[in-house]
Amino acid sequence: MQPTLTDSLLDHAGISSPGRRRSHNEDALLCAPALGLWAIADGMGGHQCGEVASSVALEALQRAIEAGEPLEPAVHLANQAVLNAAGDDGMGTTLVAAQFHGVDFELAWVGDSRAYLVSATGIEQLTRDHSWVQMMIDAGELKPAEAEGHAWRNIILHCLGREEPLEIGFTCGTLKPDELLLLCSDGLTNELTDAQIQASCTFADTLENLVEQLIAQANEHGGRDNISCIVIGRTATPPATESRGRRFINMLLKPLKS
Repeated sequence: MQPTLTDSLLDHAGISSPGRRRSHNEDALLCAPALGLWAIADGMGGHQCGEVASSVALEALQRAIEAGEPLEPAVHLANQAVLNAAGDDGMGTTLVAAQFHGVDFELAWVGDSRAYLVSATGIEQLTRDHSWVQMMIDAGELKPAEAEGHAWRNIILHCLGREEPLEIGFTCGTLKPDELLLLCSDGLTNELTDAQIQASCTFADTLENLVEQLIAQANEHGGRDNISCIVIGRTATPPATESRGRRFINMLLKPLKS
C-alpha cells in the first residue's frame, strides 16, 4: 500500500501488557498508519471471550475503513461483528479509535477506554467514559476524586457486543506540532493520574520510550489489569533527514529546554 499524506505527517508507537496480576491479555491494538487509523479495544467476558471480542472488533473496524466507511459507521459494523461472534457465549469490548485525515482527526469511543491530548504544558481528556461513576459525576451524586477509588469504577454502561443500536461517543480535532494524541485502556488510567501521564509524555525522549515508560509505571503502581497505550505525534521534519527520536525531541521537549 502506498504511503498516504497522513502516514508521512505522523509518527506513532504502541504497546500492550497483561499487567502484573493477569496471565493473559484481553486488550488489542490496531496501528494502521496507511489508513490514518489507530485503535485500542479492551475485551470482556473471560479469558477466551475477551480476547476474541477485542480482536474481532479491531479486525472489523479495519475492514470497514479499508472499504471506505467513515469512522462512526465503521464502529457500528465492528459492533455487529462482535455480536455475531458472541453467539450465546456473551462477550464485549470497549473501543477507542482515531482516524486522521492529514493532521485533523476524528475520535470515536465506547466504554471507558480513553483518548487524551497531551502537550508540554497540560493534558486534556477528549473522551467521556460510558461508566457508572461518570454517570454519577454528571448527576452531581459523586465527586471526581471519589470516583477514582470507587468500588464500581469499572462498571461500564456501553460496550461493543452487548447492544444494537450502539451509543458511540464522537468528537474531532486537529493535532498541533507540540501535541500528542494518547489512546489507552483503563489499565493505564486506573494506575496513573493524568498528571503522571502528562509528566511521562513531557520527559520521554522517543515515542517508543514513552509507551514503554507508561506501561512500566502502570505496572509499578500495581498493574492490576491489562495495560495498553498508543501515542501519535506529528512529524516535525521529513523522515529522510532526522530520526524519529530526534523529531519527537524537537516536537515536544525542546520548548521545555529553551
